Amino acid sequence: GAPAAIERITPSPPYDPNSTSILLQIHEIKVKSQTCDSISTTMNPQCEAAPEPNAFHEASILHSSFFGRPLTVSLERQPASDHSKLCTRAQNERMCIGGHRGTIFGISFSPDGRFLATASQDSTIRIWEVSSNKLVATLTEGLDEKFECLRVAWMDIGGLSSPEPHSSLSDSYLLASAGADGVARLWSGFLTGADNDEGNLDWKCVCTLDHFVALKMDGGNSTSSDEPERPQIYALQFIQSNNIPYQNLLLTAANDLVCFWRIEERFRPSDRQTDQNANKPTERQMIFHSSLQFARINPSGDTYINQFGGARNPENEIYVFDSAFSEASNLVGAALSDGTCRIVSLDTTVDTTNDAINENQCVLSLPHGYFPGARGGHLTALSWDKTGRRLATCIASGRVVLWTIVQEENDGYIFLKPSCVAILNGGHDPGRPLFGAKYCGGTDERILLTWGTDGKLCAWDSCSSGENQAPMCTLVTLENYPIYTLDITSNTGATKHHIALGGGSDAGFLGVPAYIYDVSRE
Repeated sequence: GAPAAIERITPSPPYDPNSTSILLQIHEIKVKSQTCDSISTTMNPQCEAAPEPNAFHEASILHSSFFGRPLTVSLERQPASDHSKLCTRAQNERMCIGGHRGTIFGISFSPDGRFLATASQDSTIRIWEVSSNKLVATLTEGLDEKFECLRVAWMDIGGLSSPEPHSSLSDSYLLASAGADGVARLWSGFLTGADNDEGNLDWKCVCTLDHFVALKMDGGNSTSSDEPERPQIYALQFIQSNNIPYQNLLLTAANDLVCFWRIEERFRPSDRQTDQNANKPTERQMIFHSSLQFARINPSGDTYINQFGGARNPENEIYVFDSAFSEASNLVGAALSDGTCRIVSLDTTVDTTNDAINENQCVLSLPHGYFPGARGGHLTALSWDKTGRRLATCIASGRVVLWTIVQEENDGYIFLKPSCVAILNGGHDPGRPLFGAKYCGGTDERILLTWGTDGKLCAWDSCSSGENQAPMCTLVTLENYPIYTLDITSNTGATKHHIALGGGSDAGFLGVPAYIYDVSRE
């Protein structure tokens, strides 16, 4: 069940060996493929030994929170098409209304679960109070109304890494946003009142980074007299890893690049905390740290390469539609327009000599012709579990592929060995694109949530093997509301969690809502 074995690759010149970072320019990747007529039916060993609560128990907790009744075996065994007929409107549903006037593309809970940030087609970022689902702030400073806001992500202020104490910090919250203009921004939420419990926050943009300028991108339109096409940012994630000490990084993905930026304070010695600036935001800067650049794979091998192309991409150029870092495994995954998922090990990202990236790359791709009568389609999203050994990739044709990634060390090098363990091929409307997956459900994350343009949120056994034609249950079915984004509160050990959904299309009288669902484990 291992459709792709991996060779170590090296960056193609030119690059400066004395540079503090190495830009990978991969023009050809040799992939050794094995015959894979069917998906491995061997259960993931990690999941075989997983203790209770099992997947059915976790799915029942979700079902009880959404519909007021536990999941039954008879419901679990029914075809996916029957699930939606039995599901009524979720009783734990709350709406954040009166805000956005366009589709919501990004959504994220603050680390403490107190606030929810949303990014929208209407070129605004909005902050909602989770407990009351009320709008508390609208961020527009410096945002160009011609470009959509696509992603938002929060930094854990309490987890800031620094070789020195952060005595100058006055921020209560730090939020990143990114949009279709190729600009990433940092927003500081800082206290303005004497009583911290009142939560009176002012928001200010404290840093702006233009990918077009910083990376000298021409958007493929350098010969035109028109304004060049801006690089749209489709992935945004803060990296605060114990494996990368004294580094606070921001991951972004635009065009064919995944970039890492160092987040640093911008202050003079005289700017340190005083009574006069105690309630002022901390100015910051984003400094280039390193990047990964992907290119088309040599099509002479057996690896399936989706020719994305079409009128919008006649040159079949590579685009990164999603990227995510796993702190547990130090692996970065990138979901690409060519139908492949690229995995890069950053196990030696921070080198005492040159901060070089470990050029060990793994290409995940199913064999050509695996999906009879249809192209596999480009990848829209990916998601790591908390161990960094399980990965879910979403395909535009409406399928989810589950992988395991094993790292083995040999002669001081890390080698990546992937296995495809399952394909989730039901639940959602056939042919409708999926836009995300997320592991959840207990300490062993036995549930995988998936969502897409059909407006459905489905719950699967995350340790499925082989072909799976039906989810354990369908939690949400929204009419005329494609779901593009989802987040779950990350409070470890909490008995109550929240799930937030964003998407929609046309704004009605009350605008495009975001949805919050309360989940109780009691």
